[in-house]
Amino acid sequence: MGRAVRELTLRAVPIWLLRQYLEQLGAVDIEPPAPGQTDPDGVVRPDGAMSGDGWTVLWRTEQRPMHPRLPTKMDEHYFVFTAETEDALESLMDRFMMKAQRGGG
Repeated sequence: MGRAVRELTLRAVPIWLLRQYLEQLGAVDIEPPAPGQTDPDGVVRPDGAMSGDGWTVLWRTEQRPMHPRLPTKMDEHYFVFTAETEDALESLMDRFMMKAQRGGG
């Protein structure tokens, strides 16, 4: 049986706060090779990577315009969570989203 994987997109939340939430769940940094650069096959390497007990998360961040006529931009974060089992992934996602869905964690 393979590992469980879940993709998640979050907007307008600072990455420092999302990293803090992940640290509260027991994650530590792992170094992604050449973050933000494109591999020869066109795949963009993650901007960040962390791992916890039986799970990992990779992400990249892009800035998107909030309005076509305004210079204001917001961060859009693309996460890929991976865990050893579907149950472990569900538990992780529940705990992470309890923090990520409310301001101030």
